[in-house]
Amino acid sequence: MKVLTVLLLLIPPGIKKGGSIMSKKKKIKNEFNAVPPYAQIEEKLAYSKASEGLKAHTKWLYVAFRLKYKGNNARNIVFLESEAKKIMSLSTFRADCRKLIERGFIDLIKRGGFYNQPHIFGLSNRWRKYGTKDFIKIDVNKIFPKIFKRKFKKGHKFMGNQFKKKEHL
Repeated sequence: MKVLTVLLLLIPPGIKKGGSIMSKKKKIKNEFNAVPPYAQIEEKLAYSKASEGLKAHTKWLYVAFRLKYKGNNARNIVFLESEAKKIMSLSTFRADCRKLIERGFIDLIKRGGFYNQPHIFGLSNRWRKYGTKDFIKIDVNKIFPKIFKRKFKKGHKFMGNQFKKKEHL
């Protein structure tokens, strides 16, 4: 089985080609204790039916989920919105998460949102059966109901008295 590997090398600024990374005075420490940080992605996944038609930022979001996988937390990956803001807009992040859940790449284990609790995601293998009758479809609208996406119009009871219609004499 062939495996595609995405390597992210941490090279400090100011180091030229052929230069030494470690100096005698200062030792650069990897704060995450991952040497080297990488995400393995199977070739089957990269060229599967489920990944066809996905936008580039959706694929990179999946790589970001794989980078958060540390070997023992496949069903306990926390991706905060503050972390998402660093790589894409929040609306794009939410849309891409929905698409990854629909295609079977990730699952939503625990929905957060109330009292600033984070969503807990898990890596999934449902993508292997995407496009077949055995594929388990998850309705994302049931996970994220319309109630949380409703926008109130001016004069709605929830908005208070600030937008009352003025009567003319």
